[in-house]
This record gives sequence, C-alpha cells and structure tokens, in this order.
Amino acid sequence: MKLFNFLENISEMVFPSNFKCLGCDRDILKGMEFCDKCEKNLPYNNKNICEVCGAKIDGVGKCVICGSKKSYEIARAPFLYEGIIKKLIYDFKYNNAKYLFKPLSKYMINCYLQNNMRADLIVPIPLFFKRFKQRGYNQSELLGVEIGKALNIPVLNALSRIKDTSTQTNLNFKERKENIKRAFKLVDKSVKGKNILLIDDVYTSGATIKEACSVLNSASVNKIYVLTLAHTDFNK
Repeated sequence: MKLFNFLENISEMVFPSNFKCLGCDRDILKGMEFCDKCEKNLPYNNKNICEVCGAKIDGVGKCVICGSKKSYEIARAPFLYEGIIKKLIYDFKYNNAKYLFKPLSKYMINCYLQNNMRADLIVPIPLFFKRFKQRGYNQSELLGVEIGKALNIPVLNALSRIKDTSTQTNLNFKERKENIKRAFKLVDKSVKGKNILLIDDVYTSGATIKEACSVLNSASVNKIYVLTLAHTDFNK
C-alpha cells in the first residue's frame, strides 16, 4: 500500500490531474493554460493590425479610424474579442471568475514585451463605485497588478470614474463617445512626465480608452501605451 501511494504521488507530480484547460476543462500539464486543441483555436491578434490602435486590418498601415492625431503611442492586445477568449472575458467580468486574471495576464505580458513598450507606471481603467461594489473587483486592476508584478512596474489608480455610464455594448461609435464623455477624473498628479501603460480588458471602439487618455494627457504625461486583453474585430 505504501508503494502504491508513493507511485501515485510521483504520478501526480509528473502528470497532475488538477490542472484544467481554460477553454474546455480537459486535464493539462502544470504551467499550461490551454490544451493543444484550444491553443490552436485561440484568436491571436498578431497579423495585419493597425500600426496605431492594433485593430485587425487588410494589409498594412492604419485603420480607417486612426488619423494623424494620436491619443497614445500604440494600443495592442494579444487576442481578438471572439471565440474562447470572448467567453472567458465574459466569465471574468460577470460570472465571478476572478481567478482568470492570473493565466490571462501572461498573454498581455508577452504582448507588452513583444511590442517594446516602456512604461514607468501602470494605470488601470477604473469602474464606477456602484459597479465595483456589485462585482467586488475591477478586472482591469487585477490584470494590471499581475502585469506590474511580472514587469516590476508600479500600479497607480490615477483615474477615478465619476460618471455612471451605461454599458457600451449596444451603442454605436457616436453614442459610445458621448456616453463616456467626462467619465474620468485625475486623482493623482504623479503621472506627470511619466510613461503610462493604460490597462483595460477589451478595446472596442476606443471611446473609453481615448477619454481616459485625454485626462492623462491633460496632466502632462510623457507617453501612453495601451494594453488590453482583446480587441474587437472592426471587420465583423
């Protein structure tokens, strides 16, 4: 019996049974986030993207939305907002799947490094206090703190959300822009002269990001880099 238990323990160390694929719940090895099948189906956002906002485009250069005036240096996301990733983000935000910040942040960290971003401070997009109280956490802050730990970059909650905005999901571009107008307030001026890494979960129309960037730029930051987990495909 002792030998059996010993062999069982060794087997569990080599082939652990308590690590599950985030996409399909299959057993996977420690250190992995997805099984081979789900990994192949991940909607990576690393080919034919806008040089400014990171949106998927045909060819090279800028998308139709990005003009000559920029709110930030570049925006990047490791994934498109579809398939497995869309479901995981929904669970992360609305089904109390708080644990997802750790495995998903790894892909954001790699994206940051691959795009040669250079930040002094991480600033997460804030939630309005009622939504924070309802959810119990800010998903963007959780991602930002984990990224900050890995990259040794301090996290600063420099923005406060002072407007209880409607959800942006069913709004068009013009409505999104109006909905988010004057939604943020600067609460920490130590961002002045710093390179900022602005963190959010999804880049959709860019209205939220650009409004936050406007507030940060008014505080004379040096540069702003934007990093999100996923980016909406404007072509769909």
